[in-house]
Amino acid sequence: MQQKPFGEEDVGTSKFYMLRCLIAMAHADGIVCDQERAYMSALISRLPLNHEQRATLESDLDNEQPIESLLPYINDPKFRGQIPYFARLMAMKDGVMHPEEDALLKKMHAFAIDGLDMDQIRKETQKAVQAEMFIHDITIDNNRPHKGGHLIPWFQWLDELLLFFGIDIMGN
Repeated sequence: MQQKPFGEEDVGTSKFYMLRCLIAMAHADGIVCDQERAYMSALISRLPLNHEQRATLESDLDNEQPIESLLPYINDPKFRGQIPYFARLMAMKDGVMHPEEDALLKKMHAFAIDGLDMDQIRKETQKAVQAEMFIHDITIDNNRPHKGGHLIPWFQWLDELLLFFGIDIMGN
Protein backbone atom coordinates (compact mmCIF):
# COMPACT_ATOMS: atom_id res chain seq x y z
CA MET A 1 0.00 0.00 0.00
CA GLN A 2 1.41 3.39 -1.01
CA GLN A 3 1.58 5.98 1.76
CA LYS A 4 0.30 9.44 0.82
CA PRO A 5 2.29 12.53 1.80
CA PHE A 6 1.04 14.39 4.88
CA GLY A 7 -1.64 11.69 5.41
CA GLU A 8 -3.92 13.62 3.07
CA GLU A 9 -6.77 12.47 0.89
CA ASP A 10 -6.59 13.00 -2.85
CA VAL A 11 -6.58 16.65 -3.80
CA GLY A 12 -10.18 17.70 -4.35
CA THR A 13 -11.54 20.44 -6.60
CA SER A 14 -11.40 23.28 -4.06
CA LYS A 15 -7.82 22.58 -3.03
CA PHE A 16 -6.72 22.05 -6.62
CA TYR A 17 -8.16 25.41 -7.72
CA MET A 18 -6.65 27.10 -4.69
CA LEU A 19 -3.26 25.85 -5.91
CA ARG A 20 -4.03 27.21 -9.36
CA CYS A 21 -4.84 30.58 -7.75
CA LEU A 22 -1.46 30.56 -6.04
CA ILE A 23 0.18 30.08 -9.40
CA ALA A 24 -1.94 32.93 -10.78
CA MET A 25 -0.54 35.06 -7.95
CA ALA A 26 2.98 34.11 -9.03
CA HIS A 27 2.16 35.49 -12.49
CA ALA A 28 0.58 38.72 -11.18
CA ASP A 29 3.77 40.82 -11.38
CA GLY A 30 4.57 39.46 -14.84
CA ILE A 31 7.45 37.24 -13.70
CA VAL A 32 7.35 33.81 -12.09
CA CYS A 33 10.61 34.04 -10.14
CA ASP A 34 12.78 31.07 -9.18
CA GLN A 35 11.54 31.13 -5.57
CA GLU A 36 7.89 31.03 -6.68
CA ARG A 37 8.57 28.24 -9.16
CA ALA A 38 10.54 26.23 -6.56
CA TYR A 39 7.78 26.66 -3.95
CA MET A 40 5.06 25.44 -6.32
CA SER A 41 7.22 22.62 -7.67
CA ALA A 42 7.81 21.40 -4.12
CA LEU A 43 4.07 21.47 -3.41
CA ILE A 44 3.26 19.70 -6.65
CA SER A 45 5.77 16.95 -5.92
CA ARG A 46 4.50 16.36 -2.34
CA LEU A 47 0.75 16.47 -2.86
CA PRO A 48 -1.28 13.41 -3.92
CA LEU A 49 -2.22 14.86 -7.31
CA ASN A 50 -3.47 12.75 -10.17
CA HIS A 51 -1.66 12.94 -13.53
CA GLU A 52 -4.11 15.46 -15.02
CA GLN A 53 -3.93 17.78 -11.98
CA ARG A 54 -0.13 17.66 -11.97
CA ALA A 55 0.03 18.43 -15.70
CA THR A 56 -2.42 21.35 -15.32
CA LEU A 57 -0.43 22.91 -12.47
CA GLU A 58 2.84 22.54 -14.37
CA SER A 59 1.23 24.11 -17.43
CA ASP A 60 -0.14 26.96 -15.28
CA LEU A 61 3.42 27.75 -14.16
CA ASP A 62 4.23 28.63 -17.78
CA ASN A 63 0.83 29.99 -18.83
CA GLU A 64 -0.99 32.62 -16.77
CA GLN A 65 -4.63 31.85 -16.01
CA PRO A 66 -7.27 34.51 -15.21
CA ILE A 67 -8.11 34.38 -11.51
CA GLU A 68 -11.78 35.07 -12.23
CA SER A 69 -12.08 31.70 -13.99
CA LEU A 70 -10.45 29.83 -11.08
CA LEU A 71 -12.07 31.26 -7.96
CA PRO A 72 -15.63 29.98 -8.59
CA TYR A 73 -14.41 26.38 -8.22
CA ILE A 74 -13.29 26.91 -4.64
CA ASN A 75 -16.42 26.04 -2.66
CA ASP A 76 -14.93 24.45 0.45
CA PRO A 77 -14.85 27.14 3.20
CA LYS A 78 -11.55 25.77 4.50
CA PHE A 79 -9.77 26.49 1.22
CA ARG A 80 -11.64 29.75 0.60
CA GLY A 81 -10.29 30.96 3.92
CA GLN A 82 -6.75 29.84 3.13
CA ILE A 83 -6.49 31.64 -0.21
CA PRO A 84 -5.50 35.09 1.16
CA TYR A 85 -2.90 33.62 3.51
CA PHE A 86 -1.12 31.44 0.97
CA ALA A 87 -1.49 34.05 -1.78
CA ARG A 88 0.25 36.62 0.43
CA LEU A 89 3.07 34.13 1.04
CA MET A 90 3.38 33.59 -2.71
CA ALA A 91 3.33 37.33 -3.43
CA MET A 92 6.22 37.87 -1.02
CA LYS A 93 8.40 35.00 -2.32
CA ASP A 94 10.51 37.48 -4.28
CA GLY A 95 10.59 39.93 -1.35
CA VAL A 96 8.43 42.58 -3.05
CA MET A 97 4.68 43.20 -3.02
CA HIS A 98 4.06 44.42 -6.58
CA PRO A 99 0.95 46.63 -7.07
CA GLU A 100 -0.59 43.97 -9.34
CA GLU A 101 -0.02 41.33 -6.65
CA ASP A 102 -1.62 43.61 -4.07
CA ALA A 103 -4.66 44.12 -6.33
CA LEU A 104 -4.98 40.38 -6.92
CA LEU A 105 -4.62 39.69 -3.21
CA LYS A 106 -7.50 42.09 -2.53
CA LYS A 107 -9.65 40.20 -5.08
CA MET A 108 -8.84 36.91 -3.38
CA HIS A 109 -9.62 38.35 0.05
CA ALA A 110 -12.95 39.74 -1.18
CA PHE A 111 -13.79 36.33 -2.64
CA ALA A 112 -12.86 34.57 0.61
CA ILE A 113 -15.27 36.67 2.67
CA ASP A 114 -18.00 36.98 0.03
CA GLY A 115 -21.32 35.84 1.42
CA LEU A 116 -20.20 35.85 5.04
CA ASP A 117 -22.45 37.58 7.54
CA MET A 118 -19.84 39.79 9.21
CA ASP A 119 -22.34 41.20 11.73
CA GLN A 120 -23.20 37.66 12.86
CA ILE A 121 -19.51 36.77 13.09
CA ARG A 122 -18.89 39.88 15.22
CA LYS A 123 -21.82 38.99 17.51
CA GLU A 124 -20.57 35.42 17.94
CA THR A 125 -17.08 36.69 18.66
CA GLN A 126 -18.41 39.16 21.21
CA LYS A 127 -20.40 36.37 22.91
CA ALA A 128 -17.31 34.16 23.04
CA VAL A 129 -15.23 36.98 24.56
CA GLN A 130 -17.93 37.70 27.14
CA ALA A 131 -18.04 34.02 28.10
CA GLU A 132 -14.25 33.98 28.51
CA MET A 133 -14.36 37.15 30.60
CA PHE A 134 -17.10 35.63 32.81
CA ILE A 135 -14.92 32.56 33.45
CA HIS A 136 -11.95 34.85 34.14
CA ASP A 137 -13.99 36.91 36.61
CA ILE A 138 -15.14 33.80 38.48
CA THR A 139 -11.54 32.60 38.69
CA ILE A 140 -10.39 35.96 40.07
CA ASP A 141 -13.26 36.05 42.58
CA ASN A 142 -12.32 32.56 43.78
CA ASN A 143 -8.76 33.76 44.39
CA ARG A 144 -9.78 36.47 46.87
CA PRO A 145 -8.38 36.00 50.40
CA HIS A 146 -10.51 34.12 52.91
CA LYS A 147 -10.16 33.57 56.64
CA GLY A 148 -11.83 30.43 57.90
CA GLY A 149 -13.90 30.12 54.73
CA HIS A 150 -15.07 33.75 54.87
CA LEU A 151 -13.57 36.94 53.55
CA ILE A 152 -11.93 39.04 56.21
CA PRO A 153 -14.77 41.53 56.95
CA TRP A 154 -12.81 44.79 56.57
CA PHE A 155 -11.06 43.45 53.47
CA GLN A 156 -14.38 42.38 51.97
CA TRP A 157 -15.81 45.88 52.52
CA LEU A 158 -12.70 47.53 50.99
CA ASP A 159 -12.64 45.05 48.10
CA GLU A 160 -16.32 45.67 47.28
CA LEU A 161 -15.85 49.46 47.52
CA LEU A 162 -12.86 49.42 45.19
CA LEU A 163 -14.65 47.08 42.74
CA PHE A 164 -17.58 49.51 42.73
CA PHE A 165 -15.17 52.20 41.49
CA GLY A 166 -13.70 49.83 38.92
CA ILE A 167 -10.51 49.08 40.83
CA ASP A 168 -9.67 45.40 41.18
CA ILE A 169 -6.65 45.02 43.43
CA MET A 170 -6.83 41.24 43.03
CA GLY A 171 -6.97 41.32 39.23
CA ASN A 172 -4.11 40.23 37.02
